[in-house]
Amino acid sequence: MTNKTLFRFESNTYNKFIFYLNTIFFKNFVFNVVIILISLLIIPASQLRAEVPQPEAYWQGTLGPLNIRSMSPGQALRLAPLPHSPYGLPEGETELQFHIVAASIFLQSPDVYLVDFNFTDTRLAMNHGLANGWSMELSFNDRRIQNLYLDEVVKSFHDVFGIEQNGRDINLNETHIIIPQYSVNFGPELDGAFSQTLGLSIQKVLIDKSVEWPALAVMLNTSLETLSNGMIEKGAFDYGLQLSMAQKHPSGYMYANLSYTHFGSDKILEVIPLSETQFSGMIGYEFTMGDNDAFIVQYLFSDGVLKGLGALEEVSHEIHLGYKWRTQENIFEVGFVENIVNFDNGPDVAFTFGVTHRI
Repeated sequence: MTNKTLFRFESNTYNKFIFYLNTIFFKNFVFNVVIILISLLIIPASQLRAEVPQPEAYWQGTLGPLNIRSMSPGQALRLAPLPHSPYGLPEGETELQFHIVAASIFLQSPDVYLVDFNFTDTRLAMNHGLANGWSMELSFNDRRIQNLYLDEVVKSFHDVFGIEQNGRDINLNETHIIIPQYSVNFGPELDGAFSQTLGLSIQKVLIDKSVEWPALAVMLNTSLETLSNGMIEKGAFDYGLQLSMAQKHPSGYMYANLSYTHFGSDKILEVIPLSETQFSGMIGYEFTMGDNDAFIVQYLFSDGVLKGLGALEEVSHEIHLGYKWRTQENIFEVGFVENIVNFDNGPDVAFTFGVTHRI
């Protein structure tokens, strides 16, 4: 059986598709996701040429990717690139976006660090399509530590599956950041906003509406810290380049993003050293369920940015699962984030919600 046959989900095989999704999520999850993504990537474009319709003029027929940036503790401090579609916006079109994430972080290495807090990541943005494949996005981003009672959710999950708590059940729903080597010992006094940034992104579509070749776009991302009493000094300016790709398939869309970011700050809380650059990437697939809804799976990796702190300096790996649906003027999304591979540099759990409104 060829890859083309294996991953071609048509209307008369809907029940098989549902059974296959259940297999993905409940039988060796990570392995199956990786196999799906690799198999979809290697489908020759020539096999799709005659059977894949051209994308629609607005939103290009696609719903993804999920608007979720890295929720790992170091990566969430500064500019964390969002996965982007390379199709852009038609000239003169404008979108308003609202996204919010609620995340639980618990990371502990005896005598090295304890990082235990909940936080929200809220984003408001306006995206406008310009001529010749250009578009521009302005955003305001607010990140704040607050008690979301997610520790109890994670503890209950671990109890059900017999997973060790590793100390997370000792001080539930409390903020603790303790790093002895830097004499850092903070508690609830950190609750509240720790970062508020203004962002500007400019995207240029290089290849659009192509079936034989992947759609391709390049983006410049920038971010300016405006909070005077946050974890990063006020006025820190971050910038980076991002490459976005997408390919239409019979069952949906394949996505990939690569980003290189340079940061304008090199310390957190004035003492903990941070790396000045970061490489990150995303690969994902949109399983199109109908004209206006889709399930989306994404894998995101990001270089570690916290220097000299063991696993916190290593690459973080996150899986994003979500569902999007479209009305005449809006796209709604809900999502779920889980860390994999490196369980000591990522969120215990995160839940996301977003809406994009077409003006």
